[in-house]
Amino acid sequence: MSSYTYAESFTRVHARRLAGRVATDLRQSHVLYGIPSSGRLDEYRLELEELLLGGYVAEYQFGFEKSDQVVWSLRYKVGPDGSLGGAGSAGGVPHGLDVSDANWFNFLTFSNSWYLLGEPGRDSVNTRLPFVRTTGSLPSDGHGQWITDRTYSAGGVEVQRTTFRSWL
Repeated sequence: MSSYTYAESFTRVHARRLAGRVATDLRQSHVLYGIPSSGRLDEYRLELEELLLGGYVAEYQFGFEKSDQVVWSLRYKVGPDGSLGGAGSAGGVPHGLDVSDANWFNFLTFSNSWYLLGEPGRDSVNTRLPFVRTTGSLPSDGHGQWITDRTYSAGGVEVQRTTFRSWL
């Protein structure tokens, strides 16, 4: 899909709708596990909205890890052309899991469009974000299973959500 087509069909309203679905899942994590903090919820939503609007997100993932192994996680993959369609409601964060010794993580994988911006373009986008991400590594998900459970779409762009649950 060309950036022209993307910009023509995908608007801030669509980006806000998709980011809102993810933010609802983040809020449910806050209610069930106390993380992320209520102050970070709007920052995550605003960041995701801005980056989705530009087509700069490939994947978004958050959850808990213990000893570099995922306890539970939600992962969202943005479709390249939205051709699959579909809709779904937010919610369904795994509940009742022991995260007492676990660490919260939140990772965003940038799309190729992000890197095509070049450093000046990325710097310009970063000035509109509530925070700037640093480089990191996702924990291993070798002891569990990913299940595709929801699909969110708006303006011809699809975000597919999968849920990870550890077998440990």
